[in-house]
Amino acid sequence: MNRRNWLLLVALSFLWGAAYLVIAVALRGFPPVVVVFGRVFLAALFLTPLAIRRDVLRPLLKHPWWVLVTVLVQSTAPLLLLTYGQQWLSAGLTGVLIGAQPLFVAALATWFASDERPEGVRGILGLVMGFAGIGLLFGVDIGGSSHLLLGGILVTAAAMCYAAGSILIHRKFSFAQPLGIATSAMLVSSAVTAIPAALMTPDQMPSSASVVALVALGVVFTALTLTVFYGLIARAGPSKATLAFYLSPGVTVVLGWLLLDEQVQWSTVVGLVAIIVGSVLAAGKAEQLA
Repeated sequence: MNRRNWLLLVALSFLWGAAYLVIAVALRGFPPVVVVFGRVFLAALFLTPLAIRRDVLRPLLKHPWWVLVTVLVQSTAPLLLLTYGQQWLSAGLTGVLIGAQPLFVAALATWFASDERPEGVRGILGLVMGFAGIGLLFGVDIGGSSHLLLGGILVTAAAMCYAAGSILIHRKFSFAQPLGIATSAMLVSSAVTAIPAALMTPDQMPSSASVVALVALGVVFTALTLTVFYGLIARAGPSKATLAFYLSPGVTVVLGWLLLDEQVQWSTVVGLVAIIVGSVLAAGKAEQLA
């Protein structure tokens, strides 16, 4: 990749990693479902004009039911799960668990996507290492509290949903432009969460920090990051663009420690390394990180 693409990759990793800190601030003033609705609605406002101008939504209209199922699995459900789960977890721990998404993709691909399944001893070793990292986090960082355990389960379920949704997109929507899929996800998620969000809107005006965080979450950390991601795919290819998945969890841990005064245990660092290295091995990405 050239210097510009590397800068975009670093910027994308930073934004994805910082998003969990912004969610933490937004949750101080808004219920989780309101945070999700504000995030996807603002992102939809930003992305829809681009999608219409590039005419990337029309092909998806021919497959409405598959679009609905895929969006619910890949976007709506995981956004709700991770936002509810993050009520009880630190931003850093949330980012690490979501960072296991490539690991779950590799595991699910064993049954549902033969061209993406782990290969040979290296793939099996990667799965074992990655899931051992998750087990370590649950055993040391999460296991001491029922609320922490619930948060960990919800966020891990979100990572699994993201992985399942990625496989659905790979199998059913290879013909579609990523911008069209992302815009559809934001529109459908907005429609699904609109009524619950309206019913749970706070009676009192939240703090200005929470309001700014929610606006930034939708415009910068969702719409802008999706635009940068798909631009990076176009310039450098999908395999290079997805390197941001492996870099962003470390960014979350460091930023949570620096800006939110979160405690980082040895198990968090070891679990993070195990998940990333395991994901790289299981997904066959080692040569891309060289």
